[in-house]
Amino acid sequence: MIAAILVIFSTILGADPTGQIAFVSGTEQEDRRIAILDLADGTITPIGPGDRDGAPVWSPDGQWLAFPTRGPNGMAIRIVRADGSEAREIPHTYGWNDMPCWSPDGRLLAYAGTNGAENIRPEDLAVGSHVMVYDMDENTEDQWGGDAMSLYHPVWMNPGAIIAIGLIPGEKRLTTHLFFVTPGTVNPLPPEAMPSQGEYVEWAPAANIKESLLAYETNDGGDREVFVLSYKRGSTDISNHRAADWNPVWQPDGEWLAFESFRSGRRGIYRVLPPTVHVFPVAVGENYDNWYPAWSPDGAFIAFVSDRNGTPQLFVTEVTSGKTGPITAGERFALAPAWRPVP
Repeated sequence: MIAAILVIFSTILGADPTGQIAFVSGTEQEDRRIAILDLADGTITPIGPGDRDGAPVWSPDGQWLAFPTRGPNGMAIRIVRADGSEAREIPHTYGWNDMPCWSPDGRLLAYAGTNGAENIRPEDLAVGSHVMVYDMDENTEDQWGGDAMSLYHPVWMNPGAIIAIGLIPGEKRLTTHLFFVTPGTVNPLPPEAMPSQGEYVEWAPAANIKESLLAYETNDGGDREVFVLSYKRGSTDISNHRAADWNPVWQPDGEWLAFESFRSGRRGIYRVLPPTVHVFPVAVGENYDNWYPAWSPDGAFIAFVSDRNGTPQLFVTEVTSGKTGPITAGERFALAPAWRPVP
């Protein structure tokens, strides 16, 4: 079935997306499992244990996958080679771990770790979380930022510094801020780097290490917008629409940024060229939703999830032509695509 879909897809586009895409397969949370789709022949290979596996993240060289899955004390981060030949169980300090992110050199893996409980809400889990870093060479886990708590969603800006979301008790509601985190320190981004001061919620940081840029979403300005932070220019609203915009994802070469938005009335995917703030639709529909964009290594395609045929499945759009086709099918959901990098 998948091989036939790929043949049809190739006919539609006139160009073949290549490589492998890791994704989450499963309908209920308890049976979701990491699998890898080979776009050459449509082969799907299960690679995760299948016990509440979460969104996969590739190492920069494409040799390892990291993802959250159920562990002996809650949720653990599991690391598996792309061919399934080796798996690692991280020696966790805390029982609940989530949001893995690889360092630029692939030697370190950062994630949020805390002690939690079954069915705890993500926002509550983040309140007591720490930035944890696993060293692939030493097989050790360290806590960055000293004893600082309520740090979540870490991303690497360079091999020695992480930016994480920090939760701050506000006068009226819980707010967040962006923090620099090193092995021993935690410091908020300077006020001049942010669009304005106040009780806002920053979320979903995405680093463009090549250009030293940080994309993130914030409700500064009234609704959810995507901003890009530059060391030279400060923060700029690059989505700028009265509808909610969120989940920024950088193109591998750092030129374009994909994001999700409700600006068409339904959940859709768009791309923007940050220096010009010109926004273009990628996957938009009046009667269905499209979400979770993932760029191909060459930046020519975007994979995403769509429920246009009923069950959420993976689709791919050729960026320049806008031509779109499915790459998975079936009754099991296909979620959280991650395109394997090319070394």
